[in-house]
Amino acid sequence: MGAVRIGDRSLARGELQALLATDHPMVARFQFEETRSHRGTASLAFALRIVPRRGVRYLQQRDRRGARIAPVPRTLGGEEEIGEGNRVIWAEGGELVAENSSFFPNQEFNDLGIGSALYVSMERFYRALGIRRVTLFAVDVGVYLWARQGFAFESRSLAGELAPELDRFRREHGATCPLERSRLEESWDFANHDLAGVSVDGDRLGKAFMLTRAPPWYGARYLDDERMNRVAEESRRETFARLPAKIEGARGDLAVR
Repeated sequence: MGAVRIGDRSLARGELQALLATDHPMVARFQFEETRSHRGTASLAFALRIVPRRGVRYLQQRDRRGARIAPVPRTLGGEEEIGEGNRVIWAEGGELVAENSSFFPNQEFNDLGIGSALYVSMERFYRALGIRRVTLFAVDVGVYLWARQGFAFESRSLAGELAPELDRFRREHGATCPLERSRLEESWDFANHDLAGVSVDGDRLGKAFMLTRAPPWYGARYLDDERMNRVAEESRRETFARLPAKIEGARGDLAVR
């Protein structure tokens, strides 16, 4: 197989495989598959398929619709369809820009840190190509997950629109203390919102709010923005720290960058 090329930049296949490597125990590899781009020749469109690692035992905690269930012991057979992400990279104004165009997860594998591990590897790939801006349109569970990965609302008015909705949501679930709206500026301020003693179906208040009340949103992440990096890395540490209780032989200190 030849090198992967985009504009005047290229990566040898061996280098690409190293960048997309993962230490997640349930994933054998993220398989790179180049696809056709709609943006012309100065672009690269590709899919990343999550290939499972056979024989790993874990606790399934969600059904195919993403609803929480009592944990069920499972063992990976190696043929499961865990999910696939589609991405596009193109040249714009003298630099490369990436778009996380879609992600199709099997929601039976939610809450196992696989999506976070995928984005750690994906981010290494972007950085190797010199990409600093990544865009997306967040829908479904992505309205929460991408906020946790440090993507900011493109519309600066959206936070102001969501704040009174969050205030109502809190009161519906028993909150009595006032909401400090001045602290709600970015997507992750909503996704990470927590209130001691209050949860909704086992989820923290901010997660439940984003999944049930937040609209789809356009967002961007800048890989040279340390605040965005910190948000993403803190989220990944929190996610990975819980894996030993869910996956046999898992470590809680997987790579976050």
